[in-house]
Amino acid sequence: MTIPTPDAMPFLSKTRRRSGSRFMLGLASVVLLTACASQQPAQTQPIAAQDRELFAHHYIESMPSTDWNRVEYIRSLETRGQSLEAIELLEPMARTHPEASYELARIYDDGEGVPRDPALAAQYYRRAVPYAFSGLDNASLKLGRLYRTGDGVKRDPALAWNLFQQAVDHDGNPGARIELAEMQLSGEGVPKDIDGARGQLEKAAAQNEPRALQTLAENYAPGGAFGNDPGQARAYAERYAQAMTPRAESGDVGAMLALSRLYAEDGLLPQPTRQRQWLRRAADSGDPQALAAAGHLLVTQRDPASGMEMLRRAAESGNGDAAYWLGQAYLGEGRVEPDPELAEKWLSEAVGRGQRDAARTLGQAYLTGDVLATDPQHGIRLLTRAAQQDDAYALALLGSAYLDGDKVQAQPAQGIDYLERAHELGHPYATARLGEAYLKGEGTPADPVRGVSLLTEAADQNQSGAARTLGIAYLDGKGLQRNPAKARQWLGRAIEQDPDDTTAKTRLGQGMLEGKLSGDARQGVKLLEQAANQGDAYAMVVLGRAYRDGVGVPPDLDHAERWLQRAARAGHPSAQQALARTYRASGEQGNIDDLIRAARMGQVPAMADLGRAYLGGRGVRVDYASARKWLSRAAEEGHPGATASLGRLYADGLGVGVDKARAAGYFERAAAAGHVGAEADLGEVLLRGDGVAADPQRGVRLLTRAANAGHGSAGVTLGEAYLNGTGVAADPARGVGYLERAAQRGDDNAQRLLGQAYLEGNGVAQDPTQAVEWLSRAVDNGNVSAQASLGTAYLEGQGGIAQDVERGERLLAAAAGSGHAGAEAALGRAYLSGDVLPRDPHKGAELLVEAARQGHRSARVSLAQAYLQARGVEFVNQQQAMIWLDGVMESDSETAIRTLQDLLEDPAIADAAGKSS
Repeated sequence: MTIPTPDAMPFLSKTRRRSGSRFMLGLASVVLLTACASQQPAQTQPIAAQDRELFAHHYIESMPSTDWNRVEYIRSLETRGQSLEAIELLEPMARTHPEASYELARIYDDGEGVPRDPALAAQYYRRAVPYAFSGLDNASLKLGRLYRTGDGVKRDPALAWNLFQQAVDHDGNPGARIELAEMQLSGEGVPKDIDGARGQLEKAAAQNEPRALQTLAENYAPGGAFGNDPGQARAYAERYAQAMTPRAESGDVGAMLALSRLYAEDGLLPQPTRQRQWLRRAADSGDPQALAAAGHLLVTQRDPASGMEMLRRAAESGNGDAAYWLGQAYLGEGRVEPDPELAEKWLSEAVGRGQRDAARTLGQAYLTGDVLATDPQHGIRLLTRAAQQDDAYALALLGSAYLDGDKVQAQPAQGIDYLERAHELGHPYATARLGEAYLKGEGTPADPVRGVSLLTEAADQNQSGAARTLGIAYLDGKGLQRNPAKARQWLGRAIEQDPDDTTAKTRLGQGMLEGKLSGDARQGVKLLEQAANQGDAYAMVVLGRAYRDGVGVPPDLDHAERWLQRAARAGHPSAQQALARTYRASGEQGNIDDLIRAARMGQVPAMADLGRAYLGGRGVRVDYASARKWLSRAAEEGHPGATASLGRLYADGLGVGVDKARAAGYFERAAAAGHVGAEADLGEVLLRGDGVAADPQRGVRLLTRAANAGHGSAGVTLGEAYLNGTGVAADPARGVGYLERAAQRGDDNAQRLLGQAYLEGNGVAQDPTQAVEWLSRAVDNGNVSAQASLGTAYLEGQGGIAQDVERGERLLAAAAGSGHAGAEAALGRAYLSGDVLPRDPHKGAELLVEAARQGHRSARVSLAQAYLQARGVEFVNQQQAMIWLDGVMESDSETAIRTLQDLLEDPAIADAAGKSS
């Protein structure tokens, strides 16, 4: 007794049964969920010339009664298991009687008492079907099945269709009607015709054909091809149960297993108690194949322990299917914990027993290394063995492996060849992968037209991966012209075909969220959340980034952090970096703890930000050592801004000794990376030769480039250089031009210099109004030097500005109070001389000494001259005078101040100090 395996049982709809692989779907799950326009089924399909004889309908005399008696006797031999004797008697008769050819074909097709040989069976069927004999319908049906599946012959859907049609035309064969309906439902070799398929099935169901009843029930159920009609679905399911129950009651184990599926929790008539009843009866039949099939069903249902025990008993009795299912279960299929050792053991035994799928499954396991230790060479050998038996999925796996080249050495041409063969055998994954190869030009010249055709064909066979590939291609514009409408259509179709296709959900959701595809951003968020909750780590990353950057959703750093932390736990490679960027974004909003967290996670811009925060005391106390540490780490990673900031740190001596040469080195590195600020700093250093050899020409080039890029201080430096002839030939007009542009942009130093130029008539006509305007704007912007210059001008009435002693004193006092040495010196001399302000030697001396301490040259000269004159020394050069002054001040500064104040009480000496500059 031959018990059909689950894969050979009537095909179940997608909502009722799902294979472990997305690409290995049953034919019923190929049914599209959208109906085509009704059309009459084609009576014939084009076939090869050598096959036309199969439809000749040659007339032949009926066998004489003696020969019929012999055939009946031969059939009794078959029933008793004496197939070899039966074959010996049938072969001579087959030369003249198609009935005998049919009987021989059936023996080899079913493998009754002899090894199954579908190729030899096809030869005998072909000898029988050209004749109009009584068994023509069954012979045509069985030969059509071989050509439909490519079993022992080259797959030929058109020939299969015509053979099934011949079986229907001859005697209304219900099995042939079912085959035709399945091909119409899937569009397999013929145009899809939902109504035509339904008509064929209803005619077969009228003859109480169980398989037709089951298929009708499935396709009226939710997700079926005939729409959602629960009443019709239940009615057909109950008729199916009525048809199968007598068979099961009479001991037909296949019927018992069919009923167990019908009553399963996800079956058409869910009744778990009845399911267990029929499974147990099938197992109790004692037939190893029945035990194996029952065990397999239990493993995939709610009792895996009992199922595994049944499979073990059947496998130990020599059943190859049981060994295969055991090995597959131990690979982690169903609800069984993976066990590499047992998986390898039982799959190897199944291979040794010739089980059809075992070599492919074991080869794939060795190739992927998900459960078994990776052994690509062994895997390839097993897949090749399966491919030699025209195992379409093995061919597809080989093609993909040789095309990808990640587990074995890439052989693109070989990969394409394998995929072409698998495609010809009708495997939808091979068709999809081949279409992708033609679309992208992998292993073959790019051919978008054929690529789209193949991918569409695969998608029409419910291959969600093909629909996804087309959607992504239209979305990204890679291989195909970008087409958002088609991208959305195909990605949506992939999700309809496979609700677990998280990649399609993620890309569709991301497209909606970012506005690349039409649709509400909220719908995009919903799709992304579904994908993320199904474990798609990239969907988590997309959601995290969206909430961080406010793309399609309001910015929410807490939401961003939660999603990115989930992505990091899920192991997505970009999650940590995205999370660090989120912490940096929080840091930019003032959360210094998050900025520190981002820097510690290695986020280079965060390191630079943190270094600058420590440098300027933003959110933390000033800490030059920490600033140097983080800026150095960011600079080592190539961050130009951090490198430039390090240069400023050494140029200004912040927490380190001033090192102009080292600063210039950092500026050089940052400028080479395109940092505009570093170009400005380096240009200024080279212009003035500050710590490095002067190179005014290069300095001017760098400063000009930085100024043209909008860097304000570069324009100011250039303006001042041209105005005063510092490092370049003086060109006051050009200098004023640079200063005006920078001043108009609000640069306070440029405003000061421009005001000074108008005050002195340097590069422009002297203009006291403009001088006051620009110096006042600089003062308003906090420029203390401008405050000192404007105060001096008002105090002394310089440059045509009307003298305003009170205003001048107020401005100078404010600048001096801010520690400006120039203001201190100017105000100190004014108090000493008494020309414009009341004489105050004490206050004047105090201000001059403070200015001198800051290195102000004119203050030091004034004090030195006063000191020397008090000692009757005249005509000493200024350098020598200041050396003497330094000796006095450094010996005891407080004593020096009192001494100088005492000296300046003498009007003559005070007058000398007040008038020197």
